[in-house]
Amino acid sequence: MKSYDLFLRMILDNGYACCFFPEINRPEGQVALRHDVDFDTHLALKIARTETAMGIRSTYFFLMRSPFYNLLSAADFSNVLQIRDLGHRISIHFDPTPYKNIHEGLQWEARTFQALFHVPVEIVSLHRPSAVFQEFDAPIGGIEHTYQSKYFRDIKYFADSTGVWRYGHPFDSPEFAANKTLHILIHPIWWAQQGDDNLEKLRDHFAMRIEKLKQDFSDNCIPFRKIHEEL
Repeated sequence: MKSYDLFLRMILDNGYACCFFPEINRPEGQVALRHDVDFDTHLALKIARTETAMGIRSTYFFLMRSPFYNLLSAADFSNVLQIRDLGHRISIHFDPTPYKNIHEGLQWEARTFQALFHVPVEIVSLHRPSAVFQEFDAPIGGIEHTYQSKYFRDIKYFADSTGVWRYGHPFDSPEFAANKTLHILIHPIWWAQQGDDNLEKLRDHFAMRIEKLKQDFSDNCIPFRKIHEEL
């Protein structure tokens, strides 16, 4: 997490204030810091605690239909609540692919998310957006998204997708040097998971998840305990 501390310190030392998306209201001095939580809510909570300790607020987007975590499980539900209670915004990382009608799909997810976490869903991020969605400049189901022009083209956008910076590193950009308002996407796994590079981080995280799965099997299935150690 030291590298993330340094990353945040660089933002603050350059005179930026981190804000939520609806608060963007000037061309200089603001950073909308966003987290798409693809793999693990525990890593997101680590990131959130670091930010809170530094006085930084950001927005966390969670998948409602994730194969890697379950917002109804006790642990994941608690992690999201803790992130909310630390003062960050929480919302939906929307995957449109399961839905024939994406507007109705997002409206259903928004109602469910609001019932779970008692927060309004005012803006969502899109999971692995196609070029079509990156060019879609209208709200979806009446809800804003982070690829609308005012967040994606009118201000400079950076993303650490796949563990490397797309569109260049923020700190090497002329926009950062000029203190222009920025939109930065951070995936917690690349910063909160140990490892020297993105592949090592994925290997370590995968191994950890396998061990957690084995433990869950043992906790919930007595016969499995006989084969736990050999797997």
